[in-house]
Amino acid sequence: MPQELDPYQLAALIIAGFSTVLLLSLFSMAKSSRTITIEIERKERALQQKPINQILADLKQIQYNLQQKIDSGNLVFDKVRDSLTQINDKLKYIDVGLLPPTFKLDHSESLKKSIKQCRLAQFKTIKADNATTAHTNWTWMGSKSDGTKMVNAYRRLLLKAFNAEFDVIHKKMRHSSYDAAVNKLERLEEQLDRLGETANVTISHEYFNLKLRELDEWHSELEHKEELKQEKKTQQAMLRAQARQSGGKDTEELEDDIYYRKSDLKKAQKLAQQMHGASAKDMEMKLAKMQKEIEKLEQKFERATSQAQITKAGYIYVISNIGSFGEGVVKIGMTRRLEPMDRVRELGDASVPFKFDVHTLAFVDDAPKMEKLLHRKFEDRRVNVKNYRKEFFNVPPQEVAKAIEALDIESDWFFDIEAKEYRESLLIRDAIEKSKEKSKAPNAFLLYPSSI
Repeated sequence: MPQELDPYQLAALIIAGFSTVLLLSLFSMAKSSRTITIEIERKERALQQKPINQILADLKQIQYNLQQKIDSGNLVFDKVRDSLTQINDKLKYIDVGLLPPTFKLDHSESLKKSIKQCRLAQFKTIKADNATTAHTNWTWMGSKSDGTKMVNAYRRLLLKAFNAEFDVIHKKMRHSSYDAAVNKLERLEEQLDRLGETANVTISHEYFNLKLRELDEWHSELEHKEELKQEKKTQQAMLRAQARQSGGKDTEELEDDIYYRKSDLKKAQKLAQQMHGASAKDMEMKLAKMQKEIEKLEQKFERATSQAQITKAGYIYVISNIGSFGEGVVKIGMTRRLEPMDRVRELGDASVPFKFDVHTLAFVDDAPKMEKLLHRKFEDRRVNVKNYRKEFFNVPPQEVAKAIEALDIESDWFFDIEAKEYRESLLIRDAIEKSKEKSKAPNAFLLYPSSI
């Protein structure tokens, strides 16, 4: 039996226990107090090295940098989301056997619009399960569901084969071979019907007619291009006669020549004011010669202009240069050249870093009048409001197209531009920057944006 403690011993033990706890608590408090004191001293030393205002400024800068990363990340996210939406739109067509149509840069916007409408109608027909027909109740190894799967596989196979061969047929078609293309399409349908005889699967008449309608649209574009070729011959004959009347030199070319010669004359006159003696006399003779040449050109320009009033036909051009001027800036001008692209190439030769892209070339009977009307309409959006010879405007091509259409001018429009040199320059510059980053980064993960 354990020995019982008397009340005095028990009281002594309790007091000893409380004393131990109290001592431990006091020791812990002293230690915590010492830790707090050390931390306060450390903070005070830190504040002496960097004031609180500077610390707040640094924190604000960190916050600003983080917000910049968030904003930049949101822009990237929006672009990725938009790209994903476009890809999903294309993918839903591909999943049912309709590959996206491929257009050339010289394909008109009207063709693109009509073809997209054709593909939409085809897509709806396929989704409604009306593109192919299957008159059978197959079973496979006694299973009706497996038989249905096999028939559906036949239907998808025939549809994809029909769409793929159609693309080959329309790409090989010429303006004079429409009948041959239709015959090829009909033979294709017959061949696929024979291949589907086993499962009794065929291309539906509804879907065949939709593809025939699309073939008509492609052919209409080819015929339109051929008509434009013939019209251009007539236009060139008219412009050639006009050029003979004006002395063989275009008024805009003469005007440009006069403008640049006058500019050279002004520079030479400023230089002459700084010269003395024999050098000054030589410069005076040169200035007199330059002045006579300008006067001759001006007389020639007046004759050409008066003759041009008889025949005012020419081309209205709308061109852009995103590499030089950015998006949403166009040049609206006119030319009487036999080949209007010569004027466009001339404008992009040496005065700007990149070549111009053409949105439209519209032949009109009175080019000066139409040019003035267009310039007047977009007067408040001129890039250079001092020199009106600079025909650049802050207007998107789509808006100019509506203005030209309102003037009853028919022309083909091209909104998707190549900007080849500009885009290639961007790719080269981007490749160089990535190469530099890769050489600096210790591993591949540093090439990607840091996470927040």
